[in-house]
Amino acid sequence: MKDRYLFRVTETVVGVHDLEVAVDDLKALQCRFPDSLLMSWLGDEFSPKLKKVTAELLQSQESVSKDHSKVIFLSMVRQLWKILVFTDTQDVVLKPELEKQVINVAGCPSVLFTKKEMRDSFRRWLKVEIYLRSRYAPGGITENKEWRAKRLNSIAQFVDSIDKQMSHENFW
Repeated sequence: MKDRYLFRVTETVVGVHDLEVAVDDLKALQCRFPDSLLMSWLGDEFSPKLKKVTAELLQSQESVSKDHSKVIFLSMVRQLWKILVFTDTQDVVLKPELEKQVINVAGCPSVLFTKKEMRDSFRRWLKVEIYLRSRYAPGGITENKEWRAKRLNSIAQFVDSIDKQMSHENFW
């Protein structure tokens, strides 16, 4: 089956297959980091909705533009991809001990490409989480709700800024 392209962020074209992979990667990230800043910014409803919308897009070739709620959701997905593409341009280093720590976590979905190698797609999302933590929680994450709300508000403002700076084109 041919991939259905949804949007372009700078030079990166994103299709339904990319969303399928992201569903698995984000689920694995959430399992490994229950306090994830990225997943908190996205909200509890994001992952189930991404899975549902991806399944619908796989089943139907109908124009997305007819479904206003899907257009709004895919616009958020596009913002998420802008964070991913932006983070790719940053010098985010994954320490070998962190990779070893997150590669095999009991009860979490696999992130392996080979028996010992992490999938590149998961590694990219992990770098987004590490980038957000280094920028918004350099001293570590606390359980304080007010602290977390301020950080998530800052992340939302950052995402809005990135959204305005990075070019995109929708294919729906």
